[in-house]
Amino acid sequence: MSPIKQNEKIIQLKSMLRSEVKAISPYQAEIDSFKVKINLAGNESPFDLPAVVKKEFKACFEQAEINRYPDIYSEKLQQKMAAYLSEELKQKVTADQVIVGNGSDNILDILIRAFVNPGDKVLAQAPTFSMYKYFTELSGGEYLAVPLNENFNYQSLQKIINQEKPKIIFFCSPNNPTGQPIARELILKIAELFTGPVIVDEAYADFSELNLLSDIKTHPNLAVTRTFSKAFGLAGIRFGYLYGNNALVEELKKVLVPYNLNSLTDLLVSVMLDNIEIIKQRVAVIKEQRQLMYQQLNSYQKWRLYPSMANFLYIEGQKTTIFKKLLNQHGIKIRSYNSETPAIRITIGSAAENEAVLNVFAEFKQLEQEE
Repeated sequence: MSPIKQNEKIIQLKSMLRSEVKAISPYQAEIDSFKVKINLAGNESPFDLPAVVKKEFKACFEQAEINRYPDIYSEKLQQKMAAYLSEELKQKVTADQVIVGNGSDNILDILIRAFVNPGDKVLAQAPTFSMYKYFTELSGGEYLAVPLNENFNYQSLQKIINQEKPKIIFFCSPNNPTGQPIARELILKIAELFTGPVIVDEAYADFSELNLLSDIKTHPNLAVTRTFSKAFGLAGIRFGYLYGNNALVEELKKVLVPYNLNSLTDLLVSVMLDNIEIIKQRVAVIKEQRQLMYQQLNSYQKWRLYPSMANFLYIEGQKTTIFKKLLNQHGIKIRSYNSETPAIRITIGSAAENEAVLNVFAEFKQLEQEE
């Protein structure tokens, strides 16, 4: 085929794409212009797999039949997740209330595809996790972003819900990127008002004392999604789950692709759940480091540092661009936001990684004094 003919074929191929696909761009991470020595951009755990988990996983892997398909819907893991939630909540949770997927992103995608028709509206706060908007627009829906300001309250949300009639509502709590929780009372009042699904994304709730897991049993349209990528340190294997009313879970399984979870993820998550106390100890260390970082970075008065209940800190202000540039010069990667007010997000890393950030912070303040 000639080059001209090939080019014509490519143009014809692109013309057949759905309009929603044509309108969006692939997810893009920040491009690094420096050699990364410390990565504090992705809100990952600073801890490697515990040695005992590695040992148990290897033993299980030797017995695994990788030539066979996994459970169609990871039924045994769903049962184990239900047992874990029952123990954590001190109340009965059954396997038909749990759905598992390849990261909580997979669960969010399933929710959108199950409920949102072209033209339907999806409501969430702003700023927040970008994938709500991405999945909404990919499905042909309209994304409604409600600013997290002094007017973010029940009265204003009630008015928006009555006017816009969204199909589904997402609350990210603690919020990414700000790290702040949304009041439990507010979410529950919205769940009582709204007839559709109210989804609380609790990806960072393991670092917080607040969550809505115990409220699922009394609010049938309320569901919580969580991930093992943060507190559990399993970002590389992609595992997330939803806990909700069994009627909701039953409908979502219609959208779930069979064999959506691979055997290795299934095995590793199962082993991790047998060693949950190690994870809780590590979460406690991260929370201690978060407090240390907050106290130090909050001593600077020319930016706004948000109190955080997640494993990161969010800072707004013009000076953040200078601080980020200096961090990058030292090989430290963080996340930046090109919002109206520039902002950065710094993952809480290991003690040594956090010390490196604070050393740069001291240099940053020294340079400012010398100006």
